Amino acid sequence: RVLSCGLKDFCAHGANPGGDFLLPFPPSADKRVPKLASVVGILGHLAGQHSASIQQELLRMFHRSLAAPPAGGSRELQQQQRATVPFLLQLALMSPALLGTLSCQLVDSLQPPVLNQLQLHFSCQPREELEQLVGTVVHLICQTSAGAFRLLRFLLGTAVP
Repeated sequence: RVLSCGLKDFCAHGANPGGDFLLPFPPSADKRVPKLASVVGILGHLAGQHSASIQQELLRMFHRSLAAPPAGGSRELQQQQRATVPFLLQLALMSPALLGTLSCQLVDSLQPPVLNQLQLHFSCQPREELEQLVGTVVHLICQTSAGAFRLLRFLLGTAVP
């Protein structure tokens, strides 16, 4: 429920005037998205005893956001699907613990079909926003210590046919 509440707040407050979700947020992100810092704090507190379920929910959110929107789905649901990856990246930027929780399992789940879904998901974004997104991902990769070898091996394996 904490993640769902955070995503809804992110959707309500995290978009620029064009409706896109830009990353990284400025240092005043907690003022733009009031509940985001609380979400990070609550998840950090819960991570000690519920790390596996938090990890599972983060991955579920990620994969669900890449699925085709349901026919007749509400505009709110479509917006949440578009916002999920930027939301998860913002959480990872704000919390090294969440980054560590997510990074190993996420790398394992990035199989070719998922990579294709990611490409389709972001193919309609303007180039500047994609570059900003890639910059955020590179920054997070540099911050990752847990599973760094696995991540590096994945990147090399993906880059080399």
